[in-house]
Amino acid sequence: MRHLFRALLGGVATVGLVLAAAPAHAGNGGTETGAGYGAKVEVHVTGDVDRGLVASVPGPPPMCWWEDLSSTMLDSQKVDTSDPKAVEKYYDEEVRPWLTGHAGTGILAMPSQDEFNAAIRRAKAGEDMRWYALETRDGVPAEKVAEACGTRITPGPNNQDYLLSWRAFADGEQPPPAVSAEDLAHYAYEVMDLVEPTLEWNPTLAAMNDATLVNLPTWMWTSDPEAVSERSVTAEAAGVSVTVTAQPDGMTVTSPVVGTECSAEQARTAYAPGVDEASACVMTFPRGSSGYGGGFPVDATTGWGAAWTSNTGEGGDLEAKVVNATTTIPVIEVQSRVSEIG
Repeated sequence: MRHLFRALLGGVATVGLVLAAAPAHAGNGGTETGAGYGAKVEVHVTGDVDRGLVASVPGPPPMCWWEDLSSTMLDSQKVDTSDPKAVEKYYDEEVRPWLTGHAGTGILAMPSQDEFNAAIRRAKAGEDMRWYALETRDGVPAEKVAEACGTRITPGPNNQDYLLSWRAFADGEQPPPAVSAEDLAHYAYEVMDLVEPTLEWNPTLAAMNDATLVNLPTWMWTSDPEAVSERSVTAEAAGVSVTVTAQPDGMTVTSPVVGTECSAEQARTAYAPGVDEASACVMTFPRGSSGYGGGFPVDATTGWGAAWTSNTGEGGDLEAKVVNATTTIPVIEVQSRVSEIG
């Protein structure tokens, strides 16, 4: 009886559980996972999202949820959790006797007689009621759990807080698994589509495999301007909404023979007649790429800084990320001869 043992331990201690957080119906509470009970959080994401990452990145872990009270009972002691009187009897006979002595404070995590009576009255009035048990992830503050999952806190001795761990709800209407805004922000950032900065360049000699020339300034820009443009993802789950905004801090270009640093604006500037070279990302190759097969491997790296806001009032900065891509650029020498002057 997991919840009985938790009550005996007192405080807001929690048991270890499997947390399966792939998107699912948000109102289904705890679910059997084959390795025990767990919970799933339904997350909706919009904006600059990589759908492949959405399919593969685990969702944010729930911080609390409600599952059918029967999941905490031994098979030999299971009762109908939709019958409030049966649950009251189960509590009086199987749980309450253990809440004595040093375990007596565990009663602070259990329903009061008034709460049992209220559930019985609602069932008599025709409501389909069911008793649920609270599960929480380790380390989540009691105040957050109480607010997110609709339970109460009772102060106990030694400054310990006790979360009400059994509650009766209308059948199927228990609060959905809840997620913290910060966890949701990290998830949104993980599934953001940060485009790889593959390059285009000019000049390109079509007859020479699109080669550029030695000692001639070569313009380089990202094939997709989004690789160096602001990106934003909004994620919503269980009433919590966060928006993560990422900004590029420029592009670093390196090759075996030369490199350069460019701003994001320069990296977006494609070659066109009349465009000022100072506004572009330009690099001059000092020698040809004949020893490199199809051309020099030119690495472009973009750095990203991100911040998040939420409808809970929380927010902050997220870890910096880098994205890189390698583009093969052939570089050739062109020999010329001066035949006449003047």
